[in-house]
Amino acid sequence: MRPWFLFFVVAIGVGGFFALMVALGRTPVIHTLLPPGIFYHWLVGHVDSALIIGLLSFLILLWHRVFRQKADRVGFVLCGVGFFLIALTSLLGLGTALYNNYVPTILHPLFFLGLSLFGLGYLTTSLRFLKSSLQNLISDDPIRSVLSVSVVLSVLTVVSVGISLVSTPPGEPALYFERLYWIPGHIHQFVNASLIISGWILTARTAGFSVAEPVTYLNLFLLVFPLVFLAVQSTGADPLSPEVKKLTTLGYAVGIGVPTLVWAFYLLARVSFRRGFYSHVLGLSVLFYLIGAGMGYLIAGSDLRIPAHYHGVMGSLLIGVMGVTYHLLKEMGYRDKLPLLVKAQPFLYWFGMVLFVLGLFWAGVYGSPRKVFGTDYIENLKVYLFMAVMGVGSVLSVLGGGMFVLFVIYSILRPGKGVRHATEGKTQQAG
Repeated sequence: MRPWFLFFVVAIGVGGFFALMVALGRTPVIHTLLPPGIFYHWLVGHVDSALIIGLLSFLILLWHRVFRQKADRVGFVLCGVGFFLIALTSLLGLGTALYNNYVPTILHPLFFLGLSLFGLGYLTTSLRFLKSSLQNLISDDPIRSVLSVSVVLSVLTVVSVGISLVSTPPGEPALYFERLYWIPGHIHQFVNASLIISGWILTARTAGFSVAEPVTYLNLFLLVFPLVFLAVQSTGADPLSPEVKKLTTLGYAVGIGVPTLVWAFYLLARVSFRRGFYSHVLGLSVLFYLIGAGMGYLIAGSDLRIPAHYHGVMGSLLIGVMGVTYHLLKEMGYRDKLPLLVKAQPFLYWFGMVLFVLGLFWAGVYGSPRKVFGTDYIENLKVYLFMAVMGVGSVLSVLGGGMFVLFVIYSILRPGKGVRHATEGKTQQAG
């Protein structure tokens, strides 16, 4: 479990660095100090490192924690080498960066090798847990149930990638990769939804609360639309056709929306902001998810409202992951208690992300385009102000995220005194 924990911390840290560079590249005045040519490479590095590799490594960590499966060294090494190659390609600006949806891509052999190795490692690891997950899909334990769903969804994601590789016709690179990842990318979002619910349940338990069993079985609903997506994909239908896009949009609104929103309102009413640090972290995550999900239902066209929605949802996920990580530091013997400054970190990150997504969303309302470097497209003073708000929010959120990563690394390198003394006492008793 520990290797995957360290992998997660490194991937999130690297992704956070790229996030800061991307945000500064969109911030008025500051963007003039940065090289525009590498902006899109940093965008790829941010999404792939933090929002894909980092979160999937954390999910694998939870699989090991809950199912107690023997570690898979081959899968870990494949994922680690793959991540290194993807991050290196993004950092050095090699090849041509494409900002297609779901898995932003760089046209360079090292990037494709890295992506292939990570995908292979993730598949082999998922398959190791598949038998246990099938046995626990209808478990009365909500965390075992939702993590079992996440294993099945992970296998379905990779299967969908395989179907896409065979069925996607060659063409102009940006359009080709948009088609290639459309269905797999949508199924991957269901994996993220299962991780969000997992983080909420674990944080609620850490805060001293339990959850009701009837809500647990909603987790199975996450499997319905991905199976439908695969069935449609196997017919050879064009992923970017209006019919398929309507189906995938429905999958988000209903397939993900129903279970996550029911969990969110349930936890908000029963657990969030009730008592203690972890209850408050859960409340921040749930509230931010409701903001992000609400923005998703208000999207019209292709503008900055889309990344506002996406970062709202993913920011909620990251807050939940932070809460679980703080508990894992104690569970794994790295830290016995959290300093007051560290307890303020989730609030700083939350406030920064709220400013970030609100700035993006309202700039999008006024027509600001997605994935564009600089501010040359701004023709409205309100948009300029909203993008400035986004810039301030990005700095605060990256500061909060940086505090999280640095504290975790510091805790790993230098465990607290109470932890060291407890470990020494156990060693002496054993002797």
